[in-house]
Amino acid sequence: MDDTENKMEYIELTERERQVFVSIVQSFIESAEPVGSRYLAKYAELNLSPASIRNVMADLEEKGLIAQPHTSAGRIPTDFGYRLYVDSMMRNVRLTSNSRRSIMEQLSHFAEDVDLIIDKASHVLSDVSSQLGVVLAPRFNQGRLEKIDLIPVTENKILVVLTIKSGLVKTIIVEVEQIVPSSLLDAVRLLLNERLHGVAIEDFQRSFDERFADLDEESRRVLMVIKNKTDKLIGKESPVDFHITGAGRIIQQPEFASQARVGIFLDLIDRRDLLLRVLNESGSSGVSIVIGEENKEDVLKNCSVITTTYMMAGATGSIGVIGPTRMQYAKIVSLVQFMAETLGFLLGNQKPEKTER
Repeated sequence: MDDTENKMEYIELTERERQVFVSIVQSFIESAEPVGSRYLAKYAELNLSPASIRNVMADLEEKGLIAQPHTSAGRIPTDFGYRLYVDSMMRNVRLTSNSRRSIMEQLSHFAEDVDLIIDKASHVLSDVSSQLGVVLAPRFNQGRLEKIDLIPVTENKILVVLTIKSGLVKTIIVEVEQIVPSSLLDAVRLLLNERLHGVAIEDFQRSFDERFADLDEESRRVLMVIKNKTDKLIGKESPVDFHITGAGRIIQQPEFASQARVGIFLDLIDRRDLLLRVLNESGSSGVSIVIGEENKEDVLKNCSVITTTYMMAGATGSIGVIGPTRMQYAKIVSLVQFMAETLGFLLGNQKPEKTER
């Protein structure tokens, strides 16, 4: 159990503290301005005087839920405050029927092309959330082989095309020391498809030697060259497997008014290895919400990361939104969930949330 979970166990709020705290969080999310007692007294319908609200604010600040960014300013939620809000106080929000219908229509146009629909999904996430939309294609090595093609490129180079049942394709250039006759290449291709069709990529890697132990030396030589090359590449995400959209939207937000903050965020976008690692850490089910200082990576300490997984013919992909800690958590959680369900449906795995009430 981490420090945040330990502290959360001991947090008890009165109903008045709860109402004031939720009002501060919601007001700050909407306005990006520190929230003062006079503002809450006038607009939050708390039926409390500014003096009473200030007293409650002092108690909330002492508990670490809100902070005063500078003297004479109002209050803003801390990362710990956001965590309490997300875990205990956030209301479930369902996307409107129009939003769900629009998302379904936008994505369904690309349902026949895996790369295009994943790229479009990152754009839709960014458009709806006004944050950074990130999507990782399903892990190739979780899929089952549909077909293997061996295409001669030059005398000593072969293009290996691996297609899994979800429609994902990986191409690998294999160099051979000796010229491989076309008749031998065709024979090897037929053997590969006969013995590996429908086999999971992971099983194919583990049981390759056993499956082809009975082959003649020449065929086995070609097969081993192909296996050794594919072992190094299968399972690694390539740049085309990862889609990220929305940098222009985020840097327009108040949190990125300074050049220093913009620089940090642009550095984050360039760190695709880091973002891939974050997405790969998504849980197998449900939505993961990591807030500010909870992030392991320093470059994400001022951000929140909301992710989940989706399924595609037995392979798992990840989808999520990254933005400043001041974000509309309830709406984005609903968006990420619906996007995952919609991708799963369009890619042939599960039923989506209904688009009509």
